[in-house]
Amino acid sequence: MLAQLQTNNGTFIGRYWNEYNVLRRYFSSDWGVSILSFGCSTGEEIRTVKALFPKATIFGCDHDWHDLRAARSLVGDFANVFHSTEADVLSHGPYDIILCNSVLLRPTSMINGKKCGIAPEQWSDIVDLLNSSLKPGGILQIINSNIPFRLHPAASSYESVRSPLLLGPNFVDMFDLERRHLCSGVTGAGMSAHCFRHLGEESWRDLRPSDFDDVHFRKSGGAQPLPLIDNEKIPNVPDRPAYATGTTTYRPVMTPGSRPSTYQEIDVTWTASASDVYVTRAVKRVWFDGSTVSDWQTSACIPGIAAGSFLEAVTGRASSRISIATLAEAALRSSPSI
Repeated sequence: MLAQLQTNNGTFIGRYWNEYNVLRRYFSSDWGVSILSFGCSTGEEIRTVKALFPKATIFGCDHDWHDLRAARSLVGDFANVFHSTEADVLSHGPYDIILCNSVLLRPTSMINGKKCGIAPEQWSDIVDLLNSSLKPGGILQIINSNIPFRLHPAASSYESVRSPLLLGPNFVDMFDLERRHLCSGVTGAGMSAHCFRHLGEESWRDLRPSDFDDVHFRKSGGAQPLPLIDNEKIPNVPDRPAYATGTTTYRPVMTPGSRPSTYQEIDVTWTASASDVYVTRAVKRVWFDGSTVSDWQTSACIPGIAAGSFLEAVTGRASSRISIATLAEAALRSSPSI
């Protein structure tokens, strides 16, 4: 049996939606695609991925028996959910995609006066297993790991697949294989810890920008290069006449005398039509020393209900659309079972 890594099983449907969306666009078809949700918890990740990969064969595994029972109840017969043992992970593979999200970490604790995360030996063993279970040309998605993937020997057989659409969801403390503390995560706003930053610790100079921005890693052996996914505009939908424009800016609040940190600066210019919002987004990563280490620009079309919610947010109005959805979910949860 694999050791339990994560003690917090909290999750929700739609978590890491942007990362899954970009991942889906790397595959021209999902026919014959095999996906493993490693650490599937109560099944919400499987439900989310199924919406984007409806034809794929999906597996989920977890250490906790109570979570597995909940996952099987949630996903029904459209996924094979099993207990996390090395033998079972290998026997159901190899996989085209392995999702390892918020699994390769432990709550930061103090040991002998030093902050610690996941044990490097445990981390290395799990990454070994994931590497052995992934097909050549397959993609490993890692979000929130105490140790950067590039520090594992297997990483030399992978290439990072980067998209400027992804704002790097990693918000945890990070360490190296010698247990040196690299940085401390500072969560952002919202359930997904949007727009995090990291405070530099004693060994921050050993970090690289890719440790924060990269979540997709492709194993060598792929037949063709993957496309750069750099926009979210809907194909064949012409821009409609504008009726409003605006800008919004994101800057983290830096307290005087705070330690060096890395963070993102985001500037959005938008144009609204009667039914859509067209967005241009510029994102810069500021490094611990104050330099700019990456600078991306992307475009998107936000349609329908999402467009209305966006406009309500940027004009300071509570979203009626989001509120209605929230109320409906609350009513459903409070309804007695029949």
